[in-house]
Amino acid sequence: MDWLSFLKIMAMEEHAARAKYQLAMDLTDDKELKEFFARLRDEEAFHADFLESEYAKLEKKIQAGEQI
Repeated sequence: MDWLSFLKIMAMEEHAARAKYQLAMDLTDDKELKEFFARLRDEEAFHADFLESEYAKLEKKIQAGEQI
């Protein structure tokens, strides 16, 4: 597996985790649990954004012919 594929898969997993935390947040009526799941959901969104940013950087390096 190449590094671009790896980063793409990892970003997809972060998006999936975010969706699961959103679902958990939607299913509970407990305020503290909602806040807990919201915090985890937001962390996963940050991770996905970070991975997608790194993907774009790596893609540019590859297109420029740089060694990775």
